[in-house]
Amino acid sequence: MFLSTRKQPVSINDVLRYRAAQAGGQVGALAGKAMPITQHAMPLAQSASATMRHGAGSAMSKTTPAVEAARSWAAPQLEQSAHAITETIAPMISTALINAAHKIEVPKPRQKSNRGLLAGAMVLTAAAGAAAAAAVRMRRTAAGNGGMTVTTEPGPAETGPPPDPDLDGRSRIV
Repeated sequence: MFLSTRKQPVSINDVLRYRAAQAGGQVGALAGKAMPITQHAMPLAQSASATMRHGAGSAMSKTTPAVEAARSWAAPQLEQSAHAITETIAPMISTALINAAHKIEVPKPRQKSNRGLLAGAMVLTAAAGAAAAAAVRMRRTAAGNGGMTVTTEPGPAETGPPPDPDLDGRSRIV
């Protein structure tokens, strides 16, 4: 015969089953004790619920007139305060905000005025036009007379014979 002194290994499942069985027995014992207590507590909870509902309704009926009176007093006070703020404080706040906005605003770059440049260009153009007109007139006069200057009246320094009547009143060439 062979005698073994070694114990068999215990698995985790065996340990869990053992503990569950112990807990189940304790739950069963406690459930047996709790049942009469719950049967006694149910009517007490129902009567407490009814008492609370009655108390809340009574409190509501007593406080409603006071709350409504407070609301009817507060509403005109709030409206009056709103008008006072709109007429006194709001304009000051608005002005302060506008001033702050102007202070922090990035200045817009000034555009250079071209008026001086435009006036100078106009004067230069007029002078150039006058010079061109004078040059054209001088050229026409010189081309029409063969390059000679024409005078219509004798000057004070001129001494000589009177104009020739054969020219029919035309100018004479000097």
